[in-house]
Amino acid sequence: MQHFLLAFYILFFATGFMGGAALYVLGLRVRSRLIRPLLAFQLLFLVGLGLVVVYYYLETMPGGINPAIKLPLAILMTVINALLYAVAILLIRRFSPRTGRGNAWPAAAELLAILVIVKSLANMGIHLSISLGNGSAAAIAGSRAWNLGGFILSGLALAAFGLVARRQAAPDEPPAVRQLMKAYGLCALVFAPMGLVEFAVDAAFLPWLPSLSTDHFFYLAWNIVSMTAAVRLFTPGEGGVPMLDSVPEERMRSLGLSAREAEMAVLIARGLANKEIAADLGISPATVRTHIYNLYQKAGARSRVELLNKLRC
Repeated sequence: MQHFLLAFYILFFATGFMGGAALYVLGLRVRSRLIRPLLAFQLLFLVGLGLVVVYYYLETMPGGINPAIKLPLAILMTVINALLYAVAILLIRRFSPRTGRGNAWPAAAELLAILVIVKSLANMGIHLSISLGNGSAAAIAGSRAWNLGGFILSGLALAAFGLVARRQAAPDEPPAVRQLMKAYGLCALVFAPMGLVEFAVDAAFLPWLPSLSTDHFFYLAWNIVSMTAAVRLFTPGEGGVPMLDSVPEERMRSLGLSAREAEMAVLIARGLANKEIAADLGISPATVRTHIYNLYQKAGARSRVELLNKLRC
């Protein structure tokens, strides 16, 4: 069993760091307001499971966990859970359009996330009360109704987030980020009912892995989705480097592009380097760099992927 847990932790942290790196690279290539919140998610996941590892290690020590350490760890893990849902609210607000059909879903998702945060803070208060010898607080913490309510609320919040990520999209988000959010949404929908499954397993006194919960498997799946951010950057026409056969005339007029600059954009979309573009057009590499600089300035882009996304629409 310990070998399984060790393998899981290694896999989780490896995918967590790689997923964070993939999101960081994506943030360098495209302009999106979602990258920083997504990176915050990755960091909170890593810190949260890191605390679980520490908790489990201390629990296996002779004499168990020192109560002076157990309480701060429990409170810190509760705070991290609340922060995760706070970041979820930020993602919903930045990703979802504020107007249009179906705009009630983001509001419902935000409300459910707020309720989860409130319950997390209530749990923190219960832990503090128990440490002060409050028997009523201990009774609430051990109540099946209280725990079941938490699983139901978290499942609903997760499902609502998944629906928003799958159905809503702000028009200014690049295709790579939209597809990534849809993948996150699918992950959330798949794992939304898993908390209730875990509660049922515990209620039936069936064997379960110590120090692991369905939340941790959800975090692992989220990490794997984050890792696909790097793949999307290098898949033409699949949300990464977009294909561009020609720049629409209306985009040329609106951005003030010359015919040479539009031609340059098509060659960039084919993945040609500056020297290859120069050879293809019969001009010097210095002239190519000048045209590309002007192209970036007119389009207000910082990378090739962002430039091509802006020229397509």
